[in-house]
Amino acid sequence: GKVRQVISGSVGFDDFEWGVTLFADDVLQFKKLIYEMRFDEVSARYGEFGTFFVGNILPDEKVEKFLHI
Repeated sequence: GKVRQVISGSVGFDDFEWGVTLFADDVLQFKKLIYEMRFDEVSARYGEFGTFFVGNILPDEKVEKFLHI
């Protein structure tokens, strides 16, 4: 697949009892997933989405180039 998924659980002071972490080589895949979920009747009516965090995993030698202005 184009997106890898890791489902995790938590106990304690978290807002939710579980979380989903998605990995993809192309950030556009996340946009496509969220866009598609908007038209899913159950997600649109009952879905409670928490905070979204987006990041990049880079080797050390590519960090400076990525952050360069």
